Amino acid sequence: MGALLRTTLLLCSFCLLIQGVPLLLYANRRDLRLVDAAHGKANATVVVGGLEDAAAVDYVYARGLVYWSDVSEEAIKCTAFNRSGDSSAPQTVVVVSGLASPDGLACDWLGGKLYWTDSETNRVEVAELDGSLRKVLFWRELDQPRAIALDPERG
Repeated sequence: MGALLRTTLLLCSFCLLIQGVPLLLYANRRDLRLVDAAHGKANATVVVGGLEDAAAVDYVYARGLVYWSDVSEEAIKCTAFNRSGDSSAPQTVVVVSGLASPDGLACDWLGGKLYWTDSETNRVEVAELDGSLRKVLFWRELDQPRAIALDPERG
């Protein structure tokens, strides 16, 4: 079922508000897209294109950064967000070593942390948004963890 979920249009998404307009940022395997949630996918803008197998996506509004995991490249990457549709911003590899299938991803925009799941190594990990100070949080009694969500305001 996990492989099927990766190929669906809205594999991992979340809503955000920019200037009062509800937007949906989602991974579509080969790219990350942004769409005006009120008007449907006809007006989707490619934020990052040419990806191998994007599985999860999250956003840090205050820093203008989009993060995503790519299960084929076994990496977590980020780029500066550009709503204009110019998807040529450079991509930065944030985490690459020790990843096998980074399926889930969540950004803590208050604490400056990045959390992810890896369904092959059966781990939940955390690092700073730049990938430093990486730590395994959970690895026992996990069976293919995939999605992750957090509530930074409640700690």
